[in-house]
Amino acid sequence: MVNLEDVGRKLDRELKKLRRFFETELRPTTERKAVEVLRAASKRLGKLAEEIEKIRGEFLAKAK
Repeated sequence: MVNLEDVGRKLDRELKKLRRFFETELRPTTERKAVEVLRAASKRLGKLAEEIEKIRGEFLAKAK
């Protein structure tokens, strides 16, 4: 017969395994991907800012 103490110990061991997985596998991968996405977004935002500046400059030149 399985008692609650044995179930609790097994659950604790499995939770420790799950935590190690998150800390060593999942979190670092997620962080790397987030960095890649943020860098790509930053580059795109820089390009959009340049386009806006160009359009604004053309608009101001026409207004003179």
